[in-house]
Amino acid sequence: MDATKRERLLKAAIKMFARDGFFKAKVEEIAKLAGVATGTTYLYFKNKDDLLISIFEEEMTPLIESMKAELAKQTSPQEKIVTFIKRHCQVVEKNPDLALLLEVELRQSNKFLHEYQGTTFKEYLDLLGNAFAEGQKAGLFYQGVHPSIFKQLVFGAVDQISTNWTLSKTKNLKLSDAAEQISYVVLQGVKK
Repeated sequence: MDATKRERLLKAAIKMFARDGFFKAKVEEIAKLAGVATGTTYLYFKNKDDLLISIFEEEMTPLIESMKAELAKQTSPQEKIVTFIKRHCQVVEKNPDLALLLEVELRQSNKFLHEYQGTTFKEYLDLLGNAFAEGQKAGLFYQGVHPSIFKQLVFGAVDQISTNWTLSKTKNLKLSDAAEQISYVVLQGVKK
């Protein structure tokens, strides 16, 4: 199989899903935009849901690696948490089509919601949970909050604000400003 065709299909799907939405996007139009025959799409992906989940998996992998590299540069758990929040917001700002796809359209897929095992996403959130656990171990953070709750709570806040920004027509709020405010509230809330 041709890796470049697969890559073109993924890029075309990102544009189509962001522009038309997951339900309205048609595999035929994705194939046309990618410059391949419709049947070729099914050599690489079982169906539209599979295409969407493949985008998620493939886009998350470099994001995780990049996030790991950024967090490794930080010396304290607080800096790691702030870096995670800021970096996530930067990715959303720089990739609005992908952000729309991952924040809104992905949640439209029944297959994703009911069958996705979440290993890649869990790995991403664990970066945040591990930084929090490190801070607890160092005596910096309140012990009564489980790292799993912390990572879901923080990501939920970041995701909600990022989704609002992504869907906003005006983009009045800068996500970098929001990242600083989220970081402040989160760190003050768990400070020992």
